[in-house]
Amino acid sequence: MLPYANHLVAYLTANFAYAAEFQSFFMALQGVMIVRGRNKDGKMPWFYAFAQGVVISYAGGLLAPVWMGRPTPMLSSDLNMASCIIAFILVNYVPFGLGHKVCKFLPMRMATVMGAQLFRSMGVVKFVNIAYEAFKETPSAYYPTPIFGPILNGTLLANMGGFFWKGFHPHFENGMPFVFQNGLLCSSFYHFVSHDSGPIGEYLRMGINFLPKELTMGLSNTTFAIAVVSLFMQINGILMMPDFFGPSFNPFDVITVPFTMITKNMGRGGSKNKKVVTEIEMQKKKNKKKSTKQKSS
Repeated sequence: MLPYANHLVAYLTANFAYAAEFQSFFMALQGVMIVRGRNKDGKMPWFYAFAQGVVISYAGGLLAPVWMGRPTPMLSSDLNMASCIIAFILVNYVPFGLGHKVCKFLPMRMATVMGAQLFRSMGVVKFVNIAYEAFKETPSAYYPTPIFGPILNGTLLANMGGFFWKGFHPHFENGMPFVFQNGLLCSSFYHFVSHDSGPIGEYLRMGINFLPKELTMGLSNTTFAIAVVSLFMQINGILMMPDFFGPSFNPFDVITVPFTMITKNMGRGGSKNKKVVTEIEMQKKKNKKKSTKQKSS
């Protein structure tokens, strides 16, 4: 493997010095910067702004472990909360607003996105593993590997912020949000490649083994799956920056747009049919009234 490839894989799999600190700080910084953008006039009480930053950054870490009866890392580890405090002070209380100004530069914003996305991708892997380890001894009678538990555990991790911040209905009322699509795809791919002993996993690993060695870089199937998930999320995070395609960018639109167009057309057709039925019923009522009047006369 070429030296640059080693460094790339080490980054994508968070296998480098101070990887935990890197991910935690930039995840916290992203939340603090989002709140600072909403608090341009500075009228928001400091603790309210701080609490919002914590929730925006770490809602998944705060709430998702509850599903598996595990303690939240926000309590079991000092790193995340310390990162929130440091990032909050950096953005809001450095003299002359220098901290906020530095964090607004494109290289710093890109580093923030990359660090936060690395944190999220490693979270998906971790939470899929947690559920798999909990359920692997008790798969269903229909498939040799537990499927839905690990995949949903990884998927829900990324959606806790939406549930907490928006609420269930606003989060889903416009269809499946990007964070759910992303979590579902990445959790499924990683879980099937790394854990599945059934035909889905076997075929996926067979396909990976057919890829050129220059692409797989001699990595194990599990490490390759982690690197693919991480790279996918890194690219998406960067492309969704306002400097590029913006937050509305969704790579899944290639798949979902045709389906959405079909369903919308079906809905329009359905509404037209309802209108026609209503008009027919109204006409029947009018005819009935006329015949009643004629009989009475």
